[in-house]
Amino acid sequence: MPKEITPDQQIWVITPEGAELTGYSREYLEKLSRKQLRLSEDERLIKIRKRANRYELWLPDLLHYLEEIGRGPQDRK
Repeated sequence: MPKEITPDQQIWVITPEGAELTGYSREYLEKLSRKQLRLSEDERLIKIRKRANRYELWLPDLLHYLEEIGRGPQDRK
């Protein structure tokens, strides 16, 4: 699990960095970023910034998403 961060830290990560920290794939984070950008800012689960040819994700929101959603598909029983 990634290091704990304090709320006063302003940390933006690009998708490869986010993938390394969370265990999600880079492709998944890019797809998630595109979906989040289609929503209004109030509806987004993660703050996203689109820069030239990459996405930047707000790390505290990304870690909260990881805690809420978890990793990967759930096994069906």
